[in-house]
Amino acid sequence: MSTSGRDESFGAAVSRLDAAMDRLEASVRRLASRTRSTARLEEEARKANSERDRIAGDLDKAMARADRLDEASEHVSRRLVDVMETVKTAIETRS
Repeated sequence: MSTSGRDESFGAAVSRLDAAMDRLEASVRRLASRTRSTARLEEEARKANSERDRIAGDLDKAMARADRLDEASEHVSRRLVDVMETVKTAIETRS
């Protein structure tokens, strides 16, 4: 092979290497972008889970309070019935 043939072969090899390096760099950039996107999504998921946990805790507290209010309402209702019966008996006794 002549010197000019080797130079052309070498030049072609360098061109192929440059093209391969360009493709590799582009691939690395895409991967880095996907990695950043994944990290953002993971952070958003973490925040959403934290918010969901907070809301679940708030809901548990509200439900417990609603249960206590229902119990108090039932107690007041029974006491009102007792008072009404006492008043009715008192009125009937005076009549």
